[in-house]
Amino acid sequence: TTQQQQQTMVSPKKEHQTSSSSRWVLLMVKILFILLILFMLPELVRGKPKKKKNRSLEKTYNSKLMGCETSRDCGDMILEESMNCVTHCVSPVCHKEIQYDINPLEDGEVDEGRAIAFAQCVKNEILKERADARKN
Repeated sequence: TTQQQQQTMVSPKKEHQTSSSSRWVLLMVKILFILLILFMLPELVRGKPKKKKNRSLEKTYNSKLMGCETSRDCGDMILEESMNCVTHCVSPVCHKEIQYDINPLEDGEVDEGRAIAFAQCVKNEILKERADARKN
């Protein structure tokens, strides 16, 4: 019986020690996990680098477009019907390059592919003008 009492007394101590050490390990794992999250958080929030938009280029393009939409030449027309006039007013070179002169838009027609190509052409013209202005 004395041996049984000793084993009973020893057993709880071992369980207590094991329990205490596993709590310690669990606590360390939690702390490490929190530190990992804190170090990774800025990267997770930042995500993929976004393309920088040239806002001044966009503003210049939109200003040219609006200027032509309200101009004496194109302003009297309904907007949906004036796109051929507007594209020619904004840039005769791009108007011709995107073939609005050969294959004009029908009244109210929207050709997104050509609209995007036209906008890019005009923006490239604007960038070229800016580069030329810097050289002079």
